[in-house]
Amino acid sequence: MLDGRGRGADMPPMWRLPIRLSALVLLTVPDAAQAQNEPFRIVNAAAVPAIALHLVRSGAADWGRNLLNQGPVRPGAFFAMRMPEGAGCRFDIRLVLQDGQEVIRRDADVCAERLQTLAPASAGAPPRVDAPLPQVGGGDRLLPAIGGPRP
Repeated sequence: MLDGRGRGADMPPMWRLPIRLSALVLLTVPDAAQAQNEPFRIVNAAAVPAIALHLVRSGAADWGRNLLNQGPVRPGAFFAMRMPEGAGCRFDIRLVLQDGQEVIRRDADVCAERLQTLAPASAGAPPRVDAPLPQVGGGDRLLPAIGGPRP
């Protein structure tokens, strides 16, 4: 039964603190499945357009299909996507540039780092990307969206 202050009047005092702490922990621990479904960006920080992007689970034998079916990603622009539920967080990323260079990032944690900026090793400072993260829908498939810096 609750007393006038919204507390359990008949609850032993020794149980109140553990119950409150448990509730606090549940509210502050991020849900791993939710983190996997949040969109993330892969930024082309090279000086030339990217003509191919491959994203596979870390350690996969081949790179799979090119995800850039809507055309190249220009310098400073990004490719946003949402992974299907249960896909995990760790991926190998391969960006193929128009000049033939490849930028590869192994074992990238896209749940922890929502912004994956890729540039060749010889590139200078990456272009500034301040565009908001687009909402790219839901579902259980890869949902890409191409965006770029705002003028």
